[in-house]
Amino acid sequence: MRAFLRYEAAVAMDRNAALTAVADALTAGGGWIVDHTLFSDVMATIRFALPGDRVGAFERALAGAGLPVGTTPVGPAPVGDASADELNGVITLTFTSGSGDLRRDVPAFS
Repeated sequence: MRAFLRYEAAVAMDRNAALTAVADALTAGGGWIVDHTLFSDVMATIRFALPGDRVGAFERALAGAGLPVGTTPVGPAPVGDASADELNGVITLTFTSGSGDLRRDVPAFS
């Protein structure tokens, strides 16, 4: 079984800014987004892949962007194991100012 990283954060910043910060942190760590799911404006999950020796850079980039995340390693390899070629993970962001109702005005058409 491969190692898996799991991060969670309750975020007070703007939803779009937080999602951009995660994408930038992954880029800084040499990783990439595999998939994402948005749950209205309340929560987002981002699945990613990251080189095993770049976990520290990813975590520092998250902290630098103001995203204090808690981490839970899942699997046999320790978090940040440089021997792992690639680590998969997920980050879950819960937006404290989310209303659960993400609506956009759609103009009428005929």
